[in-house]
Amino acid sequence: MAKGKGKKGKKGKVAEPQEPPHDPGWERSVESGRWDRPAEALPDASQWPTWGALRERILTNAQEICVTYTQSLRDAFPAEVVKLSPPGLTKFELRGSTNLTQFVLSPVTSCPKLQTLDLQNCQTLNFVLIQSMTLEFLNLSRCAALQKSLIQCKYLRSLDMEGCDNLRTLMLWSDALMELDLTTCKELTKLELYCPELYEDNMQLPKLKAAATNEVTKHSPIADLLKENYCERSRKDLEIRELERRQSSMSSVIPFTHHAI
Repeated sequence: MAKGKGKKGKKGKVAEPQEPPHDPGWERSVESGRWDRPAEALPDASQWPTWGALRERILTNAQEICVTYTQSLRDAFPAEVVKLSPPGLTKFELRGSTNLTQFVLSPVTSCPKLQTLDLQNCQTLNFVLIQSMTLEFLNLSRCAALQKSLIQCKYLRSLDMEGCDNLRTLMLWSDALMELDLTTCKELTKLELYCPELYEDNMQLPKLKAAATNEVTKHSPIADLLKENYCERSRKDLEIRELERRQSSMSSVIPFTHHAI
């Protein structure tokens, strides 16, 4: 009697990967137009392919982004926001970010409705370049490591730089600024103000320190200054390099409105 053939076992199907559950706060942030959680709480495309688009949706719909007092925030996050340039963003707060080393808002058309930028108490922040046609309030107070600040904001009305003890270079363009207190910036060696509404009675300035080397007094284009700053730093990620390329290719020229000091 022939032996009966055994039943073939069913081949096991490989289970298709399942999308991880959504954080309910993601949709709430889209509806409210406000993101006020750490950056790492945003959707991560490395966890699920479609989450990159979801992350972009959250940020581009934001009217307020407030990521404060965190060690996890790095330079790449503000660079990402500036690159996306949320059309309705009016407030951007990163105060107390202890590992933020530079902040670049450029070109001038980025974040076209931004009015308030708060970078106070970012202890490792050493360079800022801010260009905006809408920004009115800028807080850089208690940024103890800040050394160079280039600010071109036509309608800037309030600038707080109290406690910027190591600031060495400040170049500022504003048609609206009427008061400025730099008395705590005692390491200043280069100060250029192009602010027609800012007069001596409304300014409190420290005595400038002598520069270590002779400096050319002629004002260099802001693109050259940005390029110089990047050359000083060896580690740059792709986001920052792209910002440098965009800045260096700008065809606009900063208005030269000099106010003697």
